[in-house]
Amino acid sequence: MNLYLKTYLTVFCPLFLFGQSSQNKTLIDLLGFTKYDNYANRNHPLSINYNQKFYLNSNLPNFENENGYYFPKGYGSYTSINMSYRNTFFEISFEPIMYIGRIYNININEKTKLFSVLNDVPLDDVEKFQKFTDTGMKLVYNKIKIGYGNWNRWWGPGLHNSLVLTNNSKGFYHYFLGSEDNFINISKNMFIKFNYILSESMINQLNAKFFLTAYYLNLKYKNLEFGYSKNILSGGFPDLSWTKHDALFIPITKKNIHLWDSIDDFFVMLSFPDEQVELFIEIGRPNTTFLGNNPEEFSDHGVGSNIGLRKIGVFGSNKLLFGVEYTRLVQSMYYNILPSSNWYDNIKYSYSSYKGRRWAAHSGSDSDDFLVFLGYLDERKSLIFGLNYERHGVSFHFPPEVKFEYKLQASIKYGRTDIQIKYENEYFEHYGFVDSNNNVWLDTFEEGSINRTNSLLINIKRSLY
Repeated sequence: MNLYLKTYLTVFCPLFLFGQSSQNKTLIDLLGFTKYDNYANRNHPLSINYNQKFYLNSNLPNFENENGYYFPKGYGSYTSINMSYRNTFFEISFEPIMYIGRIYNININEKTKLFSVLNDVPLDDVEKFQKFTDTGMKLVYNKIKIGYGNWNRWWGPGLHNSLVLTNNSKGFYHYFLGSEDNFINISKNMFIKFNYILSESMINQLNAKFFLTAYYLNLKYKNLEFGYSKNILSGGFPDLSWTKHDALFIPITKKNIHLWDSIDDFFVMLSFPDEQVELFIEIGRPNTTFLGNNPEEFSDHGVGSNIGLRKIGVFGSNKLLFGVEYTRLVQSMYYNILPSSNWYDNIKYSYSSYKGRRWAAHSGSDSDDFLVFLGYLDERKSLIFGLNYERHGVSFHFPPEVKFEYKLQASIKYGRTDIQIKYENEYFEHYGFVDSNNNVWLDTFEEGSINRTNSLLINIKRSLY
């Protein structure tokens, strides 16, 4: 096998896999690094892995898409042992977590409502986070699986954001039926994959139960892939009875559908294998209830998008890669004139968050997020450098919150050990929306407007068996 084809199969093909649904992956993993791990992917029913995370953080909580792990100001470590067993018909996994650390208080401006669940907002207590992750069981028949657990999931073609489901929050317990990451061949060049998910009940600020019901469908024909998902948030009214059974069948029965929030999400991804290039666009449309208004009449006002490009093989080297990704969830310019859907903006569903963090796009409501990255990747090591520009409350307030950061991620494999290092240097302006128009014109800042954060995360994974 020539070098070009080998590089394509081991690096580029994992990007195809990611375009569907991935669990608990870092950016380096999603770019294909874990595909090189022959030991972890060996054909053995029992697997035991030791995971150790060390962090050091100077100010605001930081890091997105880290499976809900919380890294506040201070230092600490998370230790876990992942044990899994699988055979032809059955899979089970179990991962207890232990936290040790020192947390320092920070004096910052308070964020409320839909901005209160952004990643830079401190949490009251690290103990809010569950003691187990990646825990559950599955029954398997051919490529179809049915099960229950709290594995984190991702849907969509992006590496940095998804409009509907990411691993930014802790994984919530859910039931599922589907093929997970497995495509099913239905004709010579046509493949299909599907998943149906029902969350356990979650409790909102009104002390009422609500549920997330979602189904995901992917079709792949040669180098073209199409995805569609429907996410429905139901319940959340203290005085309205709503059960798990009701939520399970809501896509079919449409019971009380006018009361619930939903998102229709589509993506198209096109690959050019000869050039080792992937292009994608994801479009989402929220249908949020509007105090008696029909959301369908105004749904086009809140359309969101995620577009991106990835290429392997630049500057004459198949080990160099780059990519760009831009997510836009800015609220409609008509929001103060006509009812306009805003993403994740409903207190009944805790603003689409679980345990204080949003399970969808980490940039959140009324935001946009731009990432460009360049890196090196081979069989044993990688180095990725990225620049990230992010705004919150673009239509909600002038000036909006503005965040600029540069990221550096490195990894190395040595035998059964995988070490990943992640560093971020973050600069924040207008934090907490404290600045006014005059601050912009006079080039001044109110107290607390500017925040700077340096964050270091070291993740060590050791395959014990």
